[in-house]
Amino acid sequence: MDSHQRFTLQHPEPQEEEAIDLRQYWRIIMDFKYGILGLGIAFAIITALVMMQAEDTYSAAATLLIERSRNNIVSIEELYGINTQSYEYVTTQTELLRSRVLAERVVNDLNLLQHPAFVPQNDPEADETTTWWQDLKQSIPFLQRPTGEPDSSNSERNRLDSIVNRLRGGLGVSQVDYTDLIRISFVSPDPQLAADIANAFANNYIETNLEQRLNATQQANLWLSERLQDVRATLDESERRLQAFLDREQLVDAEGVGSLSIQEIDELTTQSVEVGRARAELESTFRQIQQLGNPTTEELLAFPPIANNEAVRALRSRSDNIAQQIAELSNRYGRNHPRMIALAAEQESVQQNLARQVQQVVASIENDYQAAVDREQAVNARLNLSREQLQEINRKSFELNRLQREVETNRQLYDMFFTRMRETDQTDDLQTTNAILVDPAVAARSPSGPNRRRAVQLALVAGLMLGVGLAFLRNLLDNTVKSPADIEERLNSKTLGLVPYVKAAAPKGKSKGDSAPKRGYLGLLEDNHSRFSESIRTIRTGIALSSIDKPFGILEVTSSIPDEGKTTVAVNLAVALGQLKRTLIIDADMRRPSLASTLGLPPNARGLFNLMAGNAELKECIYRHKKSGIAVLPVGQLPPNPLELLSSEKFRNLLSELRDIYGHIVIDTPPTQTVSDALMVGSLSDATIYVVKADSTPIKVIKSGLDRLQQSNANVLGVVLNQVVAGKRSEYDYGGYYDTYGYSGYKPESA
Repeated sequence: MDSHQRFTLQHPEPQEEEAIDLRQYWRIIMDFKYGILGLGIAFAIITALVMMQAEDTYSAAATLLIERSRNNIVSIEELYGINTQSYEYVTTQTELLRSRVLAERVVNDLNLLQHPAFVPQNDPEADETTTWWQDLKQSIPFLQRPTGEPDSSNSERNRLDSIVNRLRGGLGVSQVDYTDLIRISFVSPDPQLAADIANAFANNYIETNLEQRLNATQQANLWLSERLQDVRATLDESERRLQAFLDREQLVDAEGVGSLSIQEIDELTTQSVEVGRARAELESTFRQIQQLGNPTTEELLAFPPIANNEAVRALRSRSDNIAQQIAELSNRYGRNHPRMIALAAEQESVQQNLARQVQQVVASIENDYQAAVDREQAVNARLNLSREQLQEINRKSFELNRLQREVETNRQLYDMFFTRMRETDQTDDLQTTNAILVDPAVAARSPSGPNRRRAVQLALVAGLMLGVGLAFLRNLLDNTVKSPADIEERLNSKTLGLVPYVKAAAPKGKSKGDSAPKRGYLGLLEDNHSRFSESIRTIRTGIALSSIDKPFGILEVTSSIPDEGKTTVAVNLAVALGQLKRTLIIDADMRRPSLASTLGLPPNARGLFNLMAGNAELKECIYRHKKSGIAVLPVGQLPPNPLELLSSEKFRNLLSELRDIYGHIVIDTPPTQTVSDALMVGSLSDATIYVVKADSTPIKVIKSGLDRLQQSNANVLGVVLNQVVAGKRSEYDYGGYYDTYGYSGYKPESA
């Protein structure tokens, strides 16, 4: 076969992820609608039967008021950390109402162990079982109970546990929205028992709350008493240490002594500054005089402390007056004048006295400096002593204050515990609770359940939902070809057409359901306007469009496994091609031939084997079908070795000879998964048409057949999806597909 005649399969290019198609989900549901409805109705019927046997139940409810805050006489909550103001408080109380301890109190309060509603009925079978179990325990040592342990205790405990579980199971506790009210309800077949149990839960909760508060008060009182003794001992010890410190330090008023010491330190500090400044001034003059060595009188008079001395100033004034007189008389008298001589002598005497006085002032400055140094040292010594005394006073004051604070703290703690203990003693017998029964439960007059209608409705919905889930699960696990999309996406092939499934008409005297599927159905001849006929013509058109340049002469028709309808497709395709060109159909299925019986040929008709064996000529083996006009080459006699015959050179030559005579040759071959005949014929054909039965053949089997054909160089033109049930729905609406061509009047039945 020429290379240009081969039709190569191309893998579809990856596409972007498509959006969810809700119609696909709807079609899956419609495919299994009867099963879904059946499952839902079955659930509803079973539930209705169960509800008919269920006895009526009655509900009773009591209402409690849980106060978040009360005027507590004694704030025990402060000791135990109970916060009644939090939003979680009421929620906590609702959980306490469901507690096992409270349920056991209700059992004992109402004596439910003896109540008929909770007493187990005598069951002969149960007695037999019990007797059997006792015999078994006696025969097996490790099952026997230890000596001295009575069985009745466990039995009683088991009964109590069973009743408690029933109470907690039938109890309803809920908080009324936006309030501090809690509704306690109970459901029972006995209306009065339901009311009694609801009230018993409420009352026992109140009593339990009272007992807990009383126990808390008593425990607080005991704890306070023990703690008060420890606090009293601590207070006595702190007071003893304070008194011992006062006696040891001989303190009377440490604060007053401290104040005097501070005042004295302030005065001494002021004196120290003053004497220091005076000493500094004298020291400056004294040091300057010492630096001069042996100064003259005039040099010493340059120092203000010396020049400002009163005696020095008087002598200097007297000396200045004498000098003035000498200056005035020197012009009148001579130097030797007696008056001038007297003034000179007096001037000399004044200068000598001035020098002596200056030396005395210098000596007084030195003395004053030494005195200032001594005075400064004395003041500083007193100041340091006062500071040391003040530090000692402060140390004692700090220790005294610490001991006083310790005594005061212990005294306050003792007073607080003593006051609290007196309060708890006085309120020990006062019982208060934060819960009030505002609305007791009463026996109901009409049953509250079971809601049979709602139960049936829920069962119906549950059954439908389960059915839908099973439908989707079955669709997910279905590994067959259902639509052209499966052919393209999962088989990587193209779809040549969809062929609907039809059944033969029921024989006379039998119902329509007794009819069997048609084999070799010639739809093009029986009903030219049916969906079946249109599907065959669609396949013919696809073949023609696939070979516009050079039409396919030899067409092989095969399938994966038997009973997929390949012969029906081959015959009808040959009839359709025969309407355009001269067509021959060859039956190459030499193991299970069916073409002769389909087209009404005689059983002993000669055919392909006779021709290949040389027992007959070509014209003796080819028959003409009168109704369709196509030529038929049956198998004839069954050969012992079909594969060798089809792979022979003689068969090749025969096909070459027939190609010159007929415009189309359709070859019906065995399935690919049973024998290799189709592989050999496929390599000799221009194109291979692969028939797949819808909703039947596994995809893995189909892929294996297609792969074998491609490995044998067969040109697989495409896939024909056969025996499609038009009433089913998948990704493509088969009914809509055929209705497009106006054949809605044809209604094929399901296979």
